[in-house]
Amino acid sequence: MLLPRFEFKHYLYIGVVLLIIIDLWSKAWAFDKVGLFMPAQPIFGEWLSVYCITNAGGIWGIGGGGGFTNILTIIRMIAVTFLILYIHKQHPKNKVGLCTLGLLLAGALGNLYDNLSTVMPWSGNGEVRDFIMFKVASPTAALENVWIFDPFPIFNFADACISVGFVLLLTGVARLGDSFKPPQQ
Repeated sequence: MLLPRFEFKHYLYIGVVLLIIIDLWSKAWAFDKVGLFMPAQPIFGEWLSVYCITNAGGIWGIGGGGGFTNILTIIRMIAVTFLILYIHKQHPKNKVGLCTLGLLLAGALGNLYDNLSTVMPWSGNGEVRDFIMFKVASPTAALENVWIFDPFPIFNFADACISVGFVLLLTGVARLGDSFKPPQQ
């Protein structure tokens, strides 16, 4: 019996599924153990806690409360379609680029799962479940009013995947499409 030959892209999709499972499991765990809007549960001192909220808006809650969830759901569905198509256009040796697109895809699908909860047979209100809270005190009193890290906007594992993917693209570590030059043999 011959087993099918797997390309890197096949393993990429297995990785995406694993990242989505981690995201959905971690959200379920946090909301089950701590509960929505219950007091934060410290993990590592005061600087890392689990505090469960739902987010109707985009990144860092921008646009929340104004019917933005439906628009974001459509944007995420378009992004998922685009990412899948773009993954298939990448050179098979572009492993960093493919992994970066995989991170973005896993993050988009993890948050899309929450968005679709109003129309699908799983529980939820259509808002994204966030629970990771960092608190880093301001280094000086002069910065206290503008310091964004106390607390940093609450996020989830899917958001972390999206953020890492975005940083890899922004810094040029990941190269996509024509900007990737495969190594010469």
